[in-house]
Amino acid sequence: MKFKEYNQKQQWLIPPNIEDEIPKGDICRVIDESVEAIDLTCIESKFREEGNPAYHPKMMLKIILYSYAKGIYSSRKIAQELESNIFYWYLSGRQKPDFRTTCLFRSRHANELKDVFQEVVRLCLKLGVAKLLTVAIDGTKIKANADKEKLRSQEWIEARIKEESDAIDKVLEKARLTDEEEDRLYGVDKREDELPEELRDPIKRREKLRQIKEEMEREDKKIINETDHDARLMKSHDGFQLGYNCQAVADAGSQVILAANVCTEGHDQHQLKRNMEELKTVCGDKPQTLLADAGYFCGFNLQYLKEENIYGLIPNRSTRNIAMEADATLPDHLRFKKEQFQYIVDKDLYICPEDKELTRVGSFSEVFVRKSGATTSTVRYQCHDCLDCKFMLICCRSKSQRSIRRYDDELLRQEMINRLKSKEGSALYKQRFKTSEPIFGNIKQNLGFRKFSLRGLIKTRGEFFLITMVHNLYKIQKHLKGDIEWSTSLKLGYQTA
Repeated sequence: MKFKEYNQKQQWLIPPNIEDEIPKGDICRVIDESVEAIDLTCIESKFREEGNPAYHPKMMLKIILYSYAKGIYSSRKIAQELESNIFYWYLSGRQKPDFRTTCLFRSRHANELKDVFQEVVRLCLKLGVAKLLTVAIDGTKIKANADKEKLRSQEWIEARIKEESDAIDKVLEKARLTDEEEDRLYGVDKREDELPEELRDPIKRREKLRQIKEEMEREDKKIINETDHDARLMKSHDGFQLGYNCQAVADAGSQVILAANVCTEGHDQHQLKRNMEELKTVCGDKPQTLLADAGYFCGFNLQYLKEENIYGLIPNRSTRNIAMEADATLPDHLRFKKEQFQYIVDKDLYICPEDKELTRVGSFSEVFVRKSGATTSTVRYQCHDCLDCKFMLICCRSKSQRSIRRYDDELLRQEMINRLKSKEGSALYKQRFKTSEPIFGNIKQNLGFRKFSLRGLIKTRGEFFLITMVHNLYKIQKHLKGDIEWSTSLKLGYQTA
């Protein structure tokens, strides 16, 4: 026989079982079993007994998570997959919610998705996928579902309100003259409260602009996006983009995301404590070691780690420069940075790399405001022997002699740098590059999540929890791969501490 028998019209004596068509260990099965294992009371409790029965939250969550796992973020495309994709049939039980239902589910339960994410994290810990020993924190910028062309200043809004008001006044005046002429010709037979057709849209636009202006004044915003009011213009690797700052704390051994958040601040300094407190809430404990990049280096973060007794490794500059400093191979343009000046405690002065003294200026400390807005006390030290130094042009920023500031948290800063200079600290810190960077690379490149589908801080935060859940579910799949009874292991792993 040349070909295998082929007959599309063949009748099935016993209908095929969808269960048999889904490969063992597929991410579809991992999502199915994981959602069945975790507690979804936070979402289920929002539904009432009255009215038409709703689609089950477990089913809705499964199809959304599977869609995100396959890089499908449009609710319309999800609805199309429900019509023809056997994997969706398996998860939905052949139910087919329309795109509006899917979109509303994501939006209405955005706050509860944080609790669901935490349930998945606990599942990872109980299965042994992740451990709470060494963690790394990092942030990435993800584009908002809004256009930079829609950025508006308060002056622009006030000008548009005036334009709309003037247009409305002109139309009303024209309508008044027309009414007077018609009354004169035909008599009074029109309603006085009738609104001209051409006035309806301008009034709506003016009302919307006034609401945006009130929001800017209430929240003290200088600029706002007309489409997504919460999105901010942030600096990223691709230049400035309109988006959100997405944070993740991950286990250094498994790359499982243990805590996540979305904020509207472009810098990372204020995110360390918030995320560590979330981590403690989810895991019930704190890590032994924390790794972070220079964006988190600041006095209040170092003080927080000390109070929590967490061994932190956070550089204040390039780790390459720190390594050259430890090997005494710094080039001249780096030799005269503040970090290379030695502080002599008993004499209360600094010694520069050329052995010149910088003595204290004044007898009282000053209040200094950092770029982050935090205030600190500082003392200034100045050299009086720079004019004859051959490195003056490199060391001094102006014609005046070199001066540096010593902050009240200088000891914590120096202690942190000394850790990174050590061989042990340098080797441990290298784990950060193997943790944070691959996580965001997976989310953006492999899963294709480069832009939010929803708008507003609350909804985008919920959507970020969805994609971080998918990332963790893939880690569970990898961990259980090869386990014949992986489904049973997953259930038992969650039920037992």
